[in-house]
Amino acid sequence: MELFLIRHADALALGERGITHDEDRPLSERGETQARVVGGSLRRRGIHLDRIVTSPLLRARQTAEEIVRVWSPPLPEIHVSPELAPKGRRKKLSRFLRGLGVESVALVGHQPDLGELTAWLIGSRKDQVDFAKAGVAQIACPDGPGKGLGTLLLLLTPDWLG
Repeated sequence: MELFLIRHADALALGERGITHDEDRPLSERGETQARVVGGSLRRRGIHLDRIVTSPLLRARQTAEEIVRVWSPPLPEIHVSPELAPKGRRKKLSRFLRGLGVESVALVGHQPDLGELTAWLIGSRKDQVDFAKAGVAQIACPDGPGKGLGTLLLLLTPDWLG
């Protein structure tokens, strides 16, 4: 399985435009552009995604939607998973991913959880991989995702992508 871990794109700050809850923060205009750049860049590089699994928080869902907006058919199905929300469970997420029966999945989430998940997949309990907003990591998991079962192939910033 190929995993593409994507940190949500730039979002409005808490308090901006009357936003009072973190989970309700939408993407900024810059974030919408970043997400489309990520989608376009992956598509141009010949990446095929069977699914996009996203955190339930608004900014992550919108990032997934903007990625699909620039995708060529067939469009990957978007699935919302509470395990990609902050403080989600890695083991439960990896079991869910193995059960999908697909080859290529994008995961849209948040820092520091996404960085911790990345480190866990490549074999570390205590380390963390730092993601820029709209940053992407590609991890190969030939035997399915799990602790130490992945190999980090790419870690890209949005500037490099676009």
